[in-house]
Amino acid sequence: MIKAALFDLDGTLVNSVDDLGRATDYVLESYSISPKWTKEDYISFVGNGAKKLLDRAFEHKLSEQELNKALDLFRKKYNEILLDNAFVYDGIKDALDKIKEMGVKLGVVTNKPHESAVKMVETLFGKDYFDVVVGATEDKPKKPDPYMPRTALESLGVSADDAIFFGDSDVDIYTAKNAGIESVGCSWGFRSFECLFSASPSVIIDSPDYIPKLF
Repeated sequence: MIKAALFDLDGTLVNSVDDLGRATDYVLESYSISPKWTKEDYISFVGNGAKKLLDRAFEHKLSEQELNKALDLFRKKYNEILLDNAFVYDGIKDALDKIKEMGVKLGVVTNKPHESAVKMVETLFGKDYFDVVVGATEDKPKKPDPYMPRTALESLGVSADDAIFFGDSDVDIYTAKNAGIESVGCSWGFRSFECLFSASPSVIIDSPDYIPKLF
């Protein structure tokens, strides 16, 4: 019996790419660089955390010190515009309500900075809707390292054998595998079916309507 469901945030529960791109453009302009990236570019850049997003947007030309400074600028701007255009994917709330009614505990595990993740989740879903939210901090390993999902499961009091992980990217699938959790690829997000398939999840679903059918 599955006792807990863990979900990636960006691209799985919420479409947030527009504001991630706007915040990154702001940082580029702060460095006197004219933004050139499209929405499709930013979709391909996200998934490994804000620092990696910036590194890709700057085409790997910043030193570590410069990248950390850019990250501070990004965080400040992104927290200001976090919810300007972000929205929950159609069907997600109904699907989550159904599995909550089954007694399944819900968690968010995301490489989005923890403060931003909590703010987004509580605003779009309501405070305490999810039983745990684990976002990225600079002092702890990020996905695909198993640290974050294991932290979430420890908080929920659930073993990896009794959990399932939903995500829209190969990073999420590898995260689940590294933590010993069954993985579900969500093809409505930021990565292609082919990208998910290459990571060999347990199953790939193309609509949130399928989420409750896995329990």
